[in-house]
Amino acid sequence: MGLDKWLKSEDAEKKPKSKKEAPEQGIKSSSKKNIKTDLEKPSSKLTKYNLTCPNSKCKYQKIIMKKQLTETDKICPRCKKEMRVK
Repeated sequence: MGLDKWLKSEDAEKKPKSKKEAPEQGIKSSSKKNIKTDLEKPSSKLTKYNLTCPNSKCKYQKIIMKKQLTETDKICPRCKKEMRVK
C-alpha cells in the first residue's frame, strides 16, 4: 500500500515538462507582437484636440481624438458658443 505512492511519482518525473511549456511561450510572444502593432497604427493617424469654452461662466472642456474637427465638434453643448482649439 505504501509503495504505490513512490512508484507513481517516478513515472511523473520521467515525463519531460519542458516540451509543454515551449509552445505556450511561442504563442504568447507572437500574440503580444500583434497587439502592439495594432495599437501603434491608429494612434499615428489621429490627432488630439483640447477644446475649451471661452465663456467664463460655462468653463466646459473636452478632448477629442480625430483626424479632422467638424463644425459641430467646435460648438459648446452647454452655452452653444464656439469653443477654442488648443
